[in-house]
Formats: sequence, structure tokens, C-alpha cells
Amino acid sequence: MNVNEIFTRGTVHVAASCTLQQAASQMGDQHVGALVVTEDGVSNRIVGIVTDRDIVIKATASGASPREMLVTDIMSEHVMTVSEDADVGDAMQIMSSHGVRRLAVTNDNEDIVGVLSLDDVIEALSREWSQLSSIIRYGQHREWSGAIQSPLHL
Repeated sequence: MNVNEIFTRGTVHVAASCTLQQAASQMGDQHVGALVVTEDGVSNRIVGIVTDRDIVIKATASGASPREMLVTDIMSEHVMTVSEDADVGDAMQIMSSHGVRRLAVTNDNEDIVGVLSLDDVIEALSREWSQLSSIIRYGQHREWSGAIQSPLHL
């Protein structure tokens, strides 16, 4: 299975100068757990990524005010990427080795075209496991019901 079959297309971005409250509000409005951080006024100049977990662990838990702290204060500057043509297994390896739950997905021109989240991977794998389970159940049903012919004896 390739990344291009399961990733979420498009990105939701936030300007680096936004407060954490604004970022969290946008996450809620857009139903996402991460925002691509862009340079102020330049939507295609990516400077980092901020997640809901970053806001909770790096800011809220330390007592910082989400109304005063900026996205740039807690964002991760190194955005991990994966090609949309990559195998999902390779994407999982990148996630595992870098301790991240989301990867920016790039096309052949190195443009970010979406995000692959751990949730995307789990959902896709669960569909495959469900299909495998159905195949096994169907085979068992055929065996139990006698729908499978016994071998011919000559």
C-alpha cells in the first residue's frame, strides 16, 4: 500500500505570528491535530509544524498563557516528510525513528500536498485486517457448511 492511497490531501496552515489560542481554535474549526506553520504573509514558505500535543505539553502544562504565547515558541522547525509514492511501511519507519505521529506528504516537485497521520495508517491497516478476517470467516463457513467438495476417490 502506498502513501498516496491513504493520506489526507491538503494542509491546514497557520502563520508563525499567531497565538496558541488562535492555533488551537483553528485546529478545532478544521478538525485537525496539526497545523503547518508558515512564514507570516507567505503561505507556501513552511517554517515548521505545531500539534495539539505541542500546545498541551510545551505550553499549557507549564502554565503559559495560550493568549500570549506564539506558535513559533513551541513549533517543531524540522518537518518530517515522506513522498506520496512511498510505501506505507517506509512511512511508518520514518514515524518510528523520529518519534512523530504525522508526516508532511510531498509530491515529485517537493511541494507539500497533505499530511499522513498515524490515524490514517491505523484506519487503512484496520480495513485490510477486516478484509482478511472476512476471507477467513467465509472460508470457515464454507468448510462447516459442507460447501467444499470432499476429494474424489478413484
